[in-house]
Amino acid sequence: MKNEKRRKYRGLTTFLQRKLMIKTYLETHNITQSCRKARVTVNAFRRWYPRYLESGLEGIKKPKCHNNKHLGRINKKYKARIIELKKKHSQWGRRTIASVICNENNSKKIISPSGVQKILEKVGLWKTQK
Repeated sequence: MKNEKRRKYRGLTTFLQRKLMIKTYLETHNITQSCRKARVTVNAFRRWYPRYLESGLEGIKKPKCHNNKHLGRINKKYKARIIELKKKHSQWGRRTIASVICNENNSKKIISPSGVQKILEKVGLWKTQK
């Protein structure tokens, strides 16, 4: 393998980088050259150019929000079941409780062990060891 420098993570692109990348591409029709000039990756070009074609400069102004609004929300019945299991079996840990809930729901992963721990910490049934 050649002695190549490893590329560093360049982080998120700015609007000015995206604008320069697309402007250069429209002038040269060379993806590599336009990406080098704007200091972005080719994958960034492939992500942003279709948005530019669809919406123009407005399409590249802000990145799309990838926040999942329901992330981390556990149904109340599962929370109640976790608390019930911990009270009934105080020696059980977070992994055991998570696997019991998984088995009760046809092996469908409902909650992770760390999620179980967070719920138990909130209600005061989990003692953190320091």
